[in-house]
Amino acid sequence: MSKRIKIFVGGFGSGKTEIAINYSIYCRKNYRQVAIVDLDIVNPYFRTREAKDALNLKDIKVIAPQDEWAYAGLPLISPEIKGLIQDADYHLILDVGGDDIGTVVLGNFKSFLQDLDYEMLLVVNSYRPFTQSILQIKQMAQEIENTSRLKISGVISNPNLSIQTDEEIIKQGHILIKRAAQKLKLPLKFICIDERFSQKLKTENFKEAVFYIKRFMKLPWE
Repeated sequence: MSKRIKIFVGGFGSGKTEIAINYSIYCRKNYRQVAIVDLDIVNPYFRTREAKDALNLKDIKVIAPQDEWAYAGLPLISPEIKGLIQDADYHLILDVGGDDIGTVVLGNFKSFLQDLDYEMLLVVNSYRPFTQSILQIKQMAQEIENTSRLKISGVISNPNLSIQTDEEIIKQGHILIKRAAQKLKLPLKFICIDERFSQKLKTENFKEAVFYIKRFMKLPWE
């Protein structure tokens, strides 16, 4: 995943925000300037902006609406985003809202992105509504491409059932996602696994690269 700009898209509850946050931390280990942009104007929970303090401590720039606009469903920060897209010194992660509705805002940046060093990655959790079959995953991918006006370049497998997840759930869910990626004729970039399974499910258990992630997002009542 050497592209300078990573765009994470996917359905509601796919886990793309957790992955985007974890990936920005991973990038910061290798690059001096890393920024993550919260483009989620759909979901009131699980937004990158909720982890802003933790990311700032790691010297990762977080771009999101501020103060009274922090929870507004409006793309108010496009000039700053455009600047980062064009700044070759930054490794940039875009966390985009769920489904095709959330990717509408991404279409605003098509003219800036299309000729740059980017890849758009579809995060799939095969246990979430609307991505529980190959047909559903293919349909979501097509809808996201249509609304964003950008092409998906790879799939990220993220099979889980939150706190109910176990090793078998991960393995079985991953099989479906692999098949969907093959049908889409897209590379499966890696599988994401909660770090609590790092001793039970090791990298040698999978043909694909494994990316262990830490949970940052919590609901307001947790």
